[in-house]
Amino acid sequence: MTLHQWHVFWLCWFLGSFGTFLGFEAYALATDWRRTLSAAVWHMEKFQPGQPITAWTALHLLFIGALIVVDIWLIGHFGWMIWR
Repeated sequence: MTLHQWHVFWLCWFLGSFGTFLGFEAYALATDWRRTLSAAVWHMEKFQPGQPITAWTALHLLFIGALIVVDIWLIGHFGWMIWR
């Protein structure tokens, strides 16, 4: 594949993935918030609103930690063009 084809591939992949997620998430928010991704994660972890941080499971902390790492990387990589 040429460099241009890779650029097109990544653009299509991103738009497809992000669009699919937003479509399902918007539908869930419009019909019943308990169908959202966050509600599914909370349900799997048996997490209740208002629970103190000390009640969070290791899975929840790992999930949040992974999201923070990915967010920092994406901001640095896309926003400031570092880590290339």
